[in-house]
Amino acid sequence: MIAPNLATRPFLNTRPVWLLTAVAGIIALALLAANVHLYLAANEATLALVARENELAATRKSLEGELRKDITSLDQVGWKQMEARTDGVNVVLRERGFSWSAMLNDLERVLPFDVRLVQIAPTVNKDGIKLSLRGIARTRDAMLELLDGLIADPSFDDPLPSVENTPEDSSVPGYVFQLNVTYLPPEDVAAMAAEAALNAGPGAGAASAGAGR
Repeated sequence: MIAPNLATRPFLNTRPVWLLTAVAGIIALALLAANVHLYLAANEATLALVARENELAATRKSLEGELRKDITSLDQVGWKQMEARTDGVNVVLRERGFSWSAMLNDLERVLPFDVRLVQIAPTVNKDGIKLSLRGIARTRDAMLELLDGLIADPSFDDPLPSVENTPEDSSVPGYVFQLNVTYLPPEDVAAMAAEAALNAGPGAGAASAGAGR
């Protein structure tokens, strides 16, 4: 017995269409969830960066405030008075450390045989020790020999004649002179020599040793 087909139109199988639609919907939801996750993660990283930037800005502002306070405090320091006090202390220390015997020994080393000193006047100030030397040289060459010795000796610096009288200018037989020179005590000479050796470096020492051989 044949059952009659009561449908007015032919039967359509729509299951594949619904299945495809459902799969597409699931994929769309998965993509949406992934996008939301990425957005939230990116937003969290951005918020962290903003918070870090605000923290650094606050730290910078605090440091700038402290720096301004330090600058104000330094401006209130009497640097000139402090420098004057420091110079005064250095002068006192230099005066206490001044040795007449060492200075006379150093002068004897450069003094020619035919030159006689009649006055030695040291002056100690912040620039060092200045000597005013007054003497009598038998000849002008002897006086020049004294100048050359002062120039060549490391214990003296910048000798400058201030007075020179020939025998014709005075009643004294000989050349009367007066000169000013900077005196460097033995400890200053040793310190300068050590600094020069340090600046020269080991290469200069090796070269000197090689030249000595």
